[in-house]
Amino acid sequence: MKLLHIEWLKLRKYRAFWLLVSLFSGIFLLWNYAINNSFLKLGGGPVNLLSNSYSFPSVWINMGYIYSWFVLFLAVFVIISVSNEFTFRTNRQHIIDGMRRIDFLHGKALLVLSMAIGATLLYSFSAFIFGLLNGGGNPIQNMETIVYVFLYTLNYLAFAGLISFFIKKSGLSIILLLAYLLFETIIVNVINHYFETFVGNLMPLQSTDELLPLPVMKSLSAMTSSVSHDSPIYLSILFGVGYIAIYYFILRNKMLKTDL
Repeated sequence: MKLLHIEWLKLRKYRAFWLLVSLFSGIFLLWNYAINNSFLKLGGGPVNLLSNSYSFPSVWINMGYIYSWFVLFLAVFVIISVSNEFTFRTNRQHIIDGMRRIDFLHGKALLVLSMAIGATLLYSFSAFIFGLLNGGGNPIQNMETIVYVFLYTLNYLAFAGLISFFIKKSGLSIILLLAYLLFETIIVNVINHYFETFVGNLMPLQSTDELLPLPVMKSLSAMTSSVSHDSPIYLSILFGVGYIAIYYFILRNKMLKTDL
């Protein structure tokens, strides 16, 4: 709690934090409202690749997919938060003031965890309200998507933190994150296409991307007889958790053995 309190003191008057969190929350809610009311669609003519079924139980999956678009706002803030510690030397000041090196890492880890929990709660509350307003079936069905959203968010934010701890410059870290997203997308498709396997889906960020798929693509895949490149859910979860643990132990080793 002391480490979280220290992080909160840095954030409470930090405009970039409130701006990015507001953009994440506001645009996420606005997009879902627009799709739910058919103001927004993806496709030409009567075709809409974005399902506007916001009743239970479809709302959990549909909003989970839309949610995955906007986590990048939070990842950018994690990069800014970590990079600022190195830019303004506040990390060294913490050590001078008596904080252990490992506690500096744990403070940022708790910040990432808190943001992931907060974002997941926003998704859960929003999906539940949309579901109630639109009626429908069983609200319990597909609620496991809440766990998938949390794991997805934690994986992305932890990966962003990993990059910024090594690069230490916010601008370059953001560019590298975007470049890696493009690179991984290409590699995943190359592996899956040429080797006719789902192994490419087990790469760091793609592993949790698989948990929040585009609903219409899942439906089309189930209706066709083509070879599926979807990885099993249990493997996506296992690899997602494993990557998060790897990020932590890499940074723990760095904090204990290298200079700040």
